[in-house]
Amino acid sequence: MLSKRDQSMGEEDDNSAVELPGIPLAPRRQSSKNGVYFILEKASLVPAYVGKKYQILNPDEHASFLRKKNMNPYDFRPDIVHEALLQIMSSRLCMAGRLRAVFIRTDEGILIKVEPRTQIPKTLGSFCNMMAELLQKFSIKSKGNQGKLLRLIQNPVTKHLPVNTRKIGLSFSSPNTIQVRDYVSAANQDEDLVFVVGAMAHGKIDADYIDDLISVSSYPLSAATCLRRICIAMERNWKIM
Repeated sequence: MLSKRDQSMGEEDDNSAVELPGIPLAPRRQSSKNGVYFILEKASLVPAYVGKKYQILNPDEHASFLRKKNMNPYDFRPDIVHEALLQIMSSRLCMAGRLRAVFIRTDEGILIKVEPRTQIPKTLGSFCNMMAELLQKFSIKSKGNQGKLLRLIQNPVTKHLPVNTRKIGLSFSSPNTIQVRDYVSAANQDEDLVFVVGAMAHGKIDADYIDDLISVSSYPLSAATCLRRICIAMERNWKIM
């Protein structure tokens, strides 16, 4: 697994990081209007050498390996963050240029920035391969050398957010259950909104930097479903067709 020393090397010596050949750019507009950020907390992106290959652990491929190490395979769920990213990046919100960035903080505390023009692989296997490469190489450039699309960055995540943002945590345990469309329409139009969503199978986010903690349903929802509701509400609020 990636050590804290390895992570700090990637953060402090960014120019020396070995770059990958690159991934395709997704077609996106750029907008100067208000935008939105997403933070995916407690993402299960746990790397390990399985045999001689460096891989992201998941229960479909590595159940036997994990059980041999007395670990519960279903604690390792990279599919949750994969589905969450697909939901965000395929939204009209993103296509219209109103998505500013996605941040992923792993269960081990590693912080990743994903640029809006990143094309997320459709299959879980390809996604896990990409994330394993990222954790080894510290950054991934776009094809044609048009900048870094994914990179490891320093904690805390708040240092990478503009000052004028409202940070909103989502949790089923929150007593404040709201209609998302009403919530976003009532938000201060001078602020960018930051939505913090848990990318884990169980538990709740533990983010001391949030300004408000809300629930978008009286029932527990998956991260992807929560994000879909948020994206649709923001698209309607900003009249993105």
